[in-house]
Amino acid sequence: MKPYDPAETWETVSRKAYWDRDVPLDRWREKISVGHPSYLPDAVASMGVAEFIHFFGTDSFLRDWPRLRTHLPAAIAATRAGIYDLAWSRLAGGGWNLRPTPDFHSMPARRGQFLVEVARMPGRSIYALAQALGMQYRRAHDHAVALIGERKIRGVETVQGGRRRTKLYPVYAD
Repeated sequence: MKPYDPAETWETVSRKAYWDRDVPLDRWREKISVGHPSYLPDAVASMGVAEFIHFFGTDSFLRDWPRLRTHLPAAIAATRAGIYDLAWSRLAGGGWNLRPTPDFHSMPARRGQFLVEVARMPGRSIYALAQALGMQYRRAHDHAVALIGERKIRGVETVQGGRRRTKLYPVYAD
């Protein structure tokens, strides 16, 4: 597959997924944003990630991908969604370990920041994360317990220097 050329027009790129019909860009964005059962799978299966994000819009992709991912058929999700997940993770959290969950944008802001920080730097203790985020240890502990309960992160108990610490890691699969 050749690399994406941002100079390519929508008409050229849309032919990859919709070779037999003309699809106006505004209509395509509208159909993609609602998870249309034809438009979304065809676009994800046929278009490159950079093309998809360019034409859908970075802000729309960041906002909608966790929800849109749930609308993909299992076969396409198994083969193509992973690369879109990595792109979303990189844009949303600055790293590669953040998993797009449908409730990501609805969780409390500080909890979302905590989750992003765990994904960005796996293996840090609750105390280290609290310091990095400028929050009280108790609040960080509450976020950790809630996210572990929701299976978004996992905690591994360790002993360092005679002290117990819980190291936090992102969860990658259900």
